[in-house]
Amino acid sequence: MGEDVRKEFLPLVSKTWWFMTWLTRTFGILLLLVAFLLVLGLPIVLSNKVVLFIIVAILYYPALAFGLYRFILYQKKIRKRVVRKIVVDDLGIHYERADGTIDEILYSNLEKYYFSDEYDVSVTPRRKTYVLQVYENGSVKEVDFDGMEAGYSSYIGNLKTLRRRYIQGIVYFRPDVRINPWVYDVYYINPVDFTFDHKKFWIALGQTFAIMIVCCLILGAIMLGLVKWLF
Repeated sequence: MGEDVRKEFLPLVSKTWWFMTWLTRTFGILLLLVAFLLVLGLPIVLSNKVVLFIIVAILYYPALAFGLYRFILYQKKIRKRVVRKIVVDDLGIHYERADGTIDEILYSNLEKYYFSDEYDVSVTPRRKTYVLQVYENGSVKEVDFDGMEAGYSSYIGNLKTLRRRYIQGIVYFRPDVRINPWVYDVYYINPVDFTFDHKKFWIALGQTFAIMIVCCLILGAIMLGLVKWLF
């Protein structure tokens, strides 16, 4: 693409959704506190005698303290790799982490599959959703836009916009790379202007509700038939 396109392709920076951030933090702290109190009081519930409680406590609480210590160390370790900011520009996507390092998936590093029947950019299922996959430096890499990692410190509110922007960048700056058409369907992206396809989204949502209603009606009819047959 020409220099004019690169000038118009301005960097898009992630934005923190503070309401969801503090909601996530509050519920997370409350859940951890409840879980800790339940684990802390477990020997008291299980031990109905003082002698038994003392024996269990001698073995249980040191193990609990060690487990808690390991958990704190693990949290310190992963928090250093937390994504603080995501930037999509004319070079690719950049993940700025809490430890100061930056991970990048650049358009220039994207490669084509050797097989003609394979798409170079596609999606793969993960936890009831889809993750964008690219072929980079001889291996398949997932481009994370689900916000799970960034959610440790803040909740990013414009992840979908960042994803659309990155796919748009692939089309603009790497036209030789083949994108699976399913990518546009899964993320409800209009391939013409890369905006969110509201029409396709509401149609898919309506179809899902229609299927659920039909399934509920069928299940209800079956249950009603069983009740009449039994009684």
